[in-house]
Amino acid sequence: MTVCLGIDQSYSGLAMVAYDTDSGAHLDRLTAYPATKYDTQSDRLDIIQTDIGLHVRHMQDSLGRIDVVAMEGYAAGAKFGRELAGELGGAVKLALLDVLYKPSCYPLIVAPTKLKKYTTGKGTAAKNEMLLSVYKRWGVTYSDDNLADAYSLARAASTWHTKNGTKAELDSLKDLKRYPKEVR
Repeated sequence: MTVCLGIDQSYSGLAMVAYDTDSGAHLDRLTAYPATKYDTQSDRLDIIQTDIGLHVRHMQDSLGRIDVVAMEGYAAGAKFGRELAGELGGAVKLALLDVLYKPSCYPLIVAPTKLKKYTTGKGTAAKNEMLLSVYKRWGVTYSDDNLADAYSLARAASTWHTKNGTKAELDSLKDLKRYPKEVR
């Protein structure tokens, strides 16, 4: 049994999906963290880190384990919000480090273009194409693109971890590592 966790992190819709490769069962969680709800960015990040830890523990307890985590990487060409995105990514990584054993706590970072290529076959897919591909490929319906991305990340983590997938799927994930010295 392999359980994979996909995380699509954003303040407007932080999505997590845990996927059990044997049973096909999946658990999902979508939470928004609007800045107006918090006194400071530090308060916001503290709540996010705590929430993620609690939800990951719940998913782990429900499915028995989490073997590998994949997070969506940062958009390389982004001009706005890079610092806030970096802080959010750091909070997610610290939460994982707090609640998961090594090496599961070290997430694969999957670039948005790699995730789109893995899911749709092209690296430039629009959000609605991702939603449709998740349904067509795996029979899972989401109305929220963040959850569809998190589910795709969990499936990509499964393919990467088990090395079981099509040539195109494996090729799209071939350069991923959880940490620099990991040997695959």
